[in-house]
Amino acid sequence: MRSSLASLALGLGALTSHAVATDFPELTFLSEDPSLPKVVIYNARGTIVSSSEYSRLDNINYGSGPPVTVEQIIGNVSEVLTMAQIAILSFPVTGGSAGLNSSLFLNITQYANKHLCSPDSDIAGGIMFHGTNTLEETAFGVDVTLNCSKPFVATGAMRPDTYISPDGRSNFFQAVATAISPAARDRGALIAFNDRITSVYYATKTNANTPDTFKAIEQGNVGVFLGGQPYFYYGASLPTGRPWFDVSGWDVTGLPSVVVLYGHQGFDASLMYAAVANGAKGIVHMGSGAASLSPSAREAATELQKLGIPVVTTARSVTGTGMPAPKPGAAIYASYLGGPQARIILQLALGAGYSLDEIRDLFESPLRDAIYAPTPNNQWFFKE
Repeated sequence: MRSSLASLALGLGALTSHAVATDFPELTFLSEDPSLPKVVIYNARGTIVSSSEYSRLDNINYGSGPPVTVEQIIGNVSEVLTMAQIAILSFPVTGGSAGLNSSLFLNITQYANKHLCSPDSDIAGGIMFHGTNTLEETAFGVDVTLNCSKPFVATGAMRPDTYISPDGRSNFFQAVATAISPAARDRGALIAFNDRITSVYYATKTNANTPDTFKAIEQGNVGVFLGGQPYFYYGASLPTGRPWFDVSGWDVTGLPSVVVLYGHQGFDASLMYAAVANGAKGIVHMGSGAASLSPSAREAATELQKLGIPVVTTARSVTGTGMPAPKPGAAIYASYLGGPQARIILQLALGAGYSLDEIRDLFESPLRDAIYAPTPNNQWFFKE
């Protein structure tokens, strides 16, 4: 006997300036078999629930058609109910994922920690629907704030549900299969997309148009889907240096402001001062090559450090990392994190009250321990 499926809308926009997510409504599961594992969908909308009023071939100007509900997606992929019981928690997202901020992942992670990580939880895993433009950012924020080993799987679509061959339906099925898989545990958050499984920690959207878009180019995929089921290439492990922040009880309306600036020839370092004057508590600089700073940007980083403002630099290149010098300088190197991911880590560190030295250690210690600690490097690089 099927129970009714409830889609619970959470009024994020109505939260007060110091709101804390403490109201956890009871979940209602759609079920064909109460013995099946339970999965919660955290619905932040996106292309996966979009439609077009123009044509079944429209994958560029969609969004104008009638909204698609998660219940309709489940109805179109009814096979998911043969392997899981599903509940929906919907978040009011309007205007596309490019307009979102940290309040979304803070809210999602509060609910996910409650649903997945409570000692009495009987839920196997969570899935997040999200627009692909900033899916990697929200998923990353959840990844470093979710405190348990259960799978949290982000997915979405590059084609609207009205397209002649919508990718969202397959992505949804594969996300459910991953969320209930014991092999998906203890890996951190994952992205299930276009027959591939990728670590959220390293993934980025690499193509603005095609379904084969989420990749971790240097680190590779962690698995693939065969017959709709996940196959993992390696045993469970977490990304090197992946931190965790306890945000229980935090204000879910946002985090300290951090601005990302793109380094280039002729970079105007006055933008760094302007960002701080406008309220930024930290800066992420995307540097050319191995996260390089221009002389003027390095000078600004030195001055801002004296004011207690951290400047984190990361490589604007698609792969690779900047290397901190043996002796710390003004800029903090973000290792293999991209600019958006470094921004989230810096926001969380500032929100947690980390000092400049603690922030540096958070970002740089994995690289420093790997490069400078072993012999003979610890002798070569630290000669008096």
